[in-house]
Amino acid sequence: MTGQLGGGLIEERRISGKAFVAHYVAAAAGGILLAAILMMTGLILFSPLAVLPVLGVWAYAYCSRIGSTYSLYPDRLEIESGLLNRKIENVDLFRVRDVGLRQGLFGRIANFGDVYIHSTDSSTPDVHVRRIDAPKEFYQQVRQLVADNRAKSRTMIVEEAPPVPEP
Repeated sequence: MTGQLGGGLIEERRISGKAFVAHYVAAAAGGILLAAILMMTGLILFSPLAVLPVLGVWAYAYCSRIGSTYSLYPDRLEIESGLLNRKIENVDLFRVRDVGLRQGLFGRIANFGDVYIHSTDSSTPDVHVRRIDAPKEFYQQVRQLVADNRAKSRTMIVEEAPPVPEP
């Protein structure tokens, strides 16, 4: 979905559920190990407790997912984070200097990753949009909106070159 400058919400993202697959596998292995230990020590009545690591990881993943929201508007990126205490950060897109994308091997296979945004904003110069689905599409949207906002506000990024030593 695309929008015009000055309009409403273009896209909203949350942390991908796929980002927690390794956590679930580790929790399941820990649960199986715990069940085996409980059975070998004769505490078979406590073996249902082996499900606790998986439930713990599920609760962690759920809270992480609902605790972070990335909202992209035509002129800004808004990051809401926190469960009990809420924090909202905004980055004006005309201030963005650089946008990057990072995906690990599993992220490339499962199509999730991180988008990094570096800006001249004094309060939040670096923003990491972490573990979202389809990060390349989000990356392309942000880059296009940054270009549109720079053209609209006639903003130009001036980079300082390091001083050249005299021979």
